This record gives sequence, C-alpha cells and structure tokens, in this order.
Amino acid sequence: MIQTQRGILKEMLRGALIIFLLADAASTEHSLAKYRAEYETKLKGPKGYLAVAGLWWLKDGDQRAGNDPSLEIVLPARSPKLLGTFRLVDGKVTFLDPKAPPEELIPDTNKKHGPTILQVDDMELLLIERNGRKGIRLRDPQSKMRREFKGVRWYEPHSKWRIEGRFLPYKQPKTVLVPDVTGNKQKMISPGEVEFKVAGRTYRLEPTLDEGNLFFVFRDATAGHSTYGAGRFLDTPPPKDGKVVLDFNEAYNPPCAFTPFATCPLPLKRNILPIEIPAGELAPEGH
Repeated sequence: MIQTQRGILKEMLRGALIIFLLADAASTEHSLAKYRAEYETKLKGPKGYLAVAGLWWLKDGDQRAGNDPSLEIVLPARSPKLLGTFRLVDGKVTFLDPKAPPEELIPDTNKKHGPTILQVDDMELLLIERNGRKGIRLRDPQSKMRREFKGVRWYEPHSKWRIEGRFLPYKQPKTVLVPDVTGNKQKMISPGEVEFKVAGRTYRLEPTLDEGNLFFVFRDATAGHSTYGAGRFLDTPPPKDGKVVLDFNEAYNPPCAFTPFATCPLPLKRNILPIEIPAGELAPEGH
C-alpha cells in the first residue's frame, strides 16, 4: 500500500511539473510574440527608424535648410523653399526662422529636456549629438523606406537560445570606447561581463548600461549570411542574484539595417562570437 501511495504521489508530482513547464513555455512564447509585435509596430511607426530619411552634420557657421537644391540642407519638396538657417557657434545650435525669434536647440543627448522638435508639415527635424558633433536628423513618415517596408523577418523561436548567464561585475564600472558606423567611437559605461554556455563551451559578452538595463552589441557567425552583417542588439534587465537571461530570440537589428542615416554602435572585438546563433531577427530583405 505504501509503495502504491508513493507511486501515485510521484505521478502526481510529475504531472504537476509537466503542467508547470507547459504553462511556463506557453507564457514565454506569448511574451516573445508580444515583444516581436511591439518591436515591429515601433519600427514602422511615424517616429520609427524607417522614417529616418536624412542626416546632415553641421559645421561652424550657418547652414540653410529648405527644398531649394542649392541649400546646404535639402529637404523634401513639401517643405518651404527656405525653411530657415541652422547656426552652429561655440558648440550651440540656433535655428533662425525668418518668421519667428531665434531658438536654441536642445540635442537628443539631453534626456530631460531634449531633443527640440521642429515640425515641418508632417515631418520632424531634430538635433542629435555624437562625440561632440552636432547634426540635423530628418524624420519623414512618407519616406521611401517606410512606404516599401515588407515586414520584419525572424527565426523560429527556440528555448535553446534563451540562456541563463552568469554576471561577472567589474570592481567599478568602466568606460569603453565603442566604434560606430560613422568611424568614431562612442563612450559607454560597462558594468561587467556575462558568461554563458552554448553546446558545453563557455563564451562572454560585454554589455554597456542603457538606462539601468544591459545593452549588448554582438556579432555571430550568421552575420552577413542569414543575419545583418554588422551585428545585432540585445537588451536585458539588470542582473538578478548574479544571473542574466540572454534571450537571443529577442535579438534585433540595429537601425542601420533599415536606414543609412543612423549612427549605430558596432560590436567590440570581444563581442564577436565564433559560433552561430540562429535566433532573433533575420537580415532585412535585400541585405
């Protein structure tokens, strides 16, 4: 009788475990589907990177903007012939509107107050700052890239690529110089490394901090084949109990995969993995 009761109890526990695992898998799959849908909605939105249709780096002095092809900043035809002038003096940018008082522009690096948005018809102009350089970025909801976009492509999700890694903190967060597509290097803060295993072998990635979360820029052996050649991004919550979950099913393309007017960071050498990670976002069509 005792053996029978123990057998029944084991079967009950086994059944409960199976139900729990199935429920957890279903929850994870639902969460991933939601994440991917929200990612694509944001990408295709009027303020998404498909709408980024221009970038002009400013020089000291005046740069006129409008639809006149003789100007320094040539905007789409539905903008005024002369919208105004961007003046860069002593690191500050002022917009001179022929019909309004001068306005000093706040760059996108000012998270509290910026960036200043200049509305032109249904378009937006904003000031960006990268390594001390100032530029004017155009967001155009009628951009060719946005009109012709055919949708995001993904690998089929697989639990194999949702990996729990071990966080190896530095004694103090350190500044790392991250290369970008403009040929410059961006200063970012790294709190440590994340160690993880694939097929029994150990690898490490060095993330940087992004508003308290971890931001990974990595490239693997699928790059240039099934995934975007310059690499991909991955965001995770901060470490918890010394652990970080790397869900490569959520790996996504940098903005540069969709527009030539982005300033994407590139992977550090230590973040170039010698293995294939066939998970996450595939390269856009045509890449």
